[in-house]
Amino acid sequence: MKKENSKRPSLINLKKKIPLEEQENYEVSDLDINEDELFVLVKVDKLKSEQIVSEPYSYIKSVFRAFIKKPAAWIAIVTLIILLLCILIIPQFTPEGFLDFDVSQRDIPPNSIHYWGTDAVGRDLFYMVWIGAGKSLWLALLNSVIVVVVGSIAGIIWGYFRRLDPLFIELYNLVTNIPALLIYMLLAYVFSFRFPEMQVEVRLIISLTLVGWIGLARFIRNIVLIINNREYNVASKTLGTPAHRIMTKNLLPYLLGVIITQTSLIIPGMISSEVTLSYFGLGLPGSSISIGALLDLGRANFVIRPFQLLAPAGVLAVIIFVFFLLGMAISDALDPRRHH
Repeated sequence: MKKENSKRPSLINLKKKIPLEEQENYEVSDLDINEDELFVLVKVDKLKSEQIVSEPYSYIKSVFRAFIKKPAAWIAIVTLIILLLCILIIPQFTPEGFLDFDVSQRDIPPNSIHYWGTDAVGRDLFYMVWIGAGKSLWLALLNSVIVVVVGSIAGIIWGYFRRLDPLFIELYNLVTNIPALLIYMLLAYVFSFRFPEMQVEVRLIISLTLVGWIGLARFIRNIVLIINNREYNVASKTLGTPAHRIMTKNLLPYLLGVIITQTSLIIPGMISSEVTLSYFGLGLPGSSISIGALLDLGRANFVIRPFQLLAPAGVLAVIIFVFFLLGMAISDALDPRRHH
């Protein structure tokens, strides 16, 4: 059916003026189709066609985004920054004589001069606690680095070379069947008796790290057993890739997230162990300024003067809580189920 008027409408105008139920009566040949109005030629740009419109996926960026979205992570980071600033800055402004033994200033309760009071020998607790926190944190970080490095290397070797299982399993069973604190105390006592001239800090580091790595090594070994037979590792072995290269190039990058998480969780444990050894008289001596030594001095007068124990215990609790919270936030951010 053709139109009565001689002027044929274009397709666009037809759609605007003719109802939908009547458009089917028109044939395509009856319409004055303007191709310029329907199609626009696009020039092919070879450079633009090779570009990826979407942002390339990065596991590190994805972990970082997941980490900063957690309120617990921000609480831990801000609190840790405040603690580090206090540890670094406050000791620099210690008044002269506040760290000296002064019997006339002993057991003073908190006041406007001595903010947290003084201990049993007259030293100011406010400045001593922050100095001791810095020493305890430094020892914990050093111990944690040693444990993580030795445990990671031993765990990768243990998991890759299965013939080493009998040796490591027997060592693991021997160490884990005895409470860790008892082992640390025994080693500290043996070293103090056998090497009396050795520095206390060195003796404490050796005691805490000599067998402290075995737990992490077993944890790393179990992960290596899971990923060791994946396709890319089998292909590397088939092509004759040396074992050390497979462990450093194939296994270690996959384990970095786990190692970082375990490091953040080991630090508070090392702080607690150092404090416990000092508390029982096997760590840093009472004359040394550390959290453990201050706790050891404060427990004797806790009933009469509780502030001497609560001041270092409060700072210690905050440090342990911050690192534990930070470790949990990192662990959640590294969870593969949270990334797509």
